[in-house]
Amino acid sequence: MATVHLDHLAGRRVFSEHGRSIGYIEEIIAERDGSDLVVTEFHVGIFAAFERLSASTIGTALLDFFALRRREGLYRIPWDKLDISDPTRPRLLCPDEELAAFKAQPEDK
Repeated sequence: MATVHLDHLAGRRVFSEHGRSIGYIEEIIAERDGSDLVVTEFHVGIFAAFERLSASTIGTALLDFFALRRREGLYRIPWDKLDISDPTRPRLLCPDEELAAFKAQPEDK
């Protein structure tokens, strides 16, 4: 098993099996497993960065004002569906048709 530094993945463009750009890795989600952190999913897409803004009242107001919370473009890709063996060019391990299942739904607040 190779070691991949997460800071080398953040901001990288993700490609589909057919070479189509899906978006950029904007956030890496991990959960504690004993003394380890285990990556569970990657947030990918043009609006993934805006998701982080929604944690604050001001961020939510800005997202609503520009209608960004309702836009498509954020994927929550499970860790096992992303090949990161080449951190400079991460790619999906599933067909493009399966990508729709990973599309994040905007949260109502």
